Amino acid sequence: MSLPLHKRYEIIFLAKNRHGPHFGINKIAEILNCSTSTVKRWLSRWKTGKYLDDHIREGRPRVTSEAQDNSIVNAALVIDEPTSQKVQHQLQKHSLNVSERTVRRQLHEAGLQYSLPLSKPLLTSKDRQDRSQWATQVQNLD
Repeated sequence: MSLPLHKRYEIIFLAKNRHGPHFGINKIAEILNCSTSTVKRWLSRWKTGKYLDDHIREGRPRVTSEAQDNSIVNAALVIDEPTSQKVQHQLQKHSLNVSERTVRRQLHEAGLQYSLPLSKPLLTSKDRQDRSQWATQVQNLD
């Protein structure tokens, strides 16, 4: 886990501030309860650019183009009760091979709500029958 920003500034204050105590690397690491390599890293970053924020991480490059992203969203809008599997099969008919996870990710980025398909019916016919019998019994009690 990354060191919190306030601790990074404490490292700089304890080592470099002209009104500060000018402690060494080991003493700073002991005071802030972190490793000496962490103290060295933040001191070197401060020395090179006076910059203590985290580096921006770009992540993995996108595999799908913007046109493909739009076609994923459009396919989901056309299908009744869309699931990622249905959208994936629809796209494969149009020779666009994407994973179900990619479909879900694109729908989420487009602001569409995705939910998993139901694996079973909510009520069986026996449950419905038992409920209706109970409701008529309770109604007769009033």
